[in-house]
Amino acid sequence: MIHRPLNIGRWLVDFLFAVDGYDIEEALGYLYDIDTSYHIMRKAYRLMKRGKRNTGFTVTNDALRHAVIVIGPTTSGHEFQNTLIHEIHHLAVAVAESLGVDLEGETPAYVSGDTAMELVDVICEFGCDKCNHGHL
Repeated sequence: MIHRPLNIGRWLVDFLFAVDGYDIEEALGYLYDIDTSYHIMRKAYRLMKRGKRNTGFTVTNDALRHAVIVIGPTTSGHEFQNTLIHEIHHLAVAVAESLGVDLEGETPAYVSGDTAMELVDVICEFGCDKCNHGHL
């Protein structure tokens, strides 16, 4: 598992990449740290335990302005990028809603773009089928 903490505006986001069955306890620790409910923790546990490829999830705590994004193993660079962009969208919506701004405005777009810019090295490593070095 690769952990990448990022500050996105006033939010702290813990990105967890390539999370597999060996990383479940550690990933749950990040969710626990942001006061994730028992119901969501169980749901996350079951999703990670299943080990299905090309999946991810985002958990946010608006009061703490803290999010955890988990990206599991993927079958290709294209699938990694698809899953990551999908989860970044959930982050952008959560940030915009916490600020009370229009979801169709510029704020979610900037959150998405800024996040992708901060993760360009990870995107290059996992998102390229020619150069991912077997990290999928």
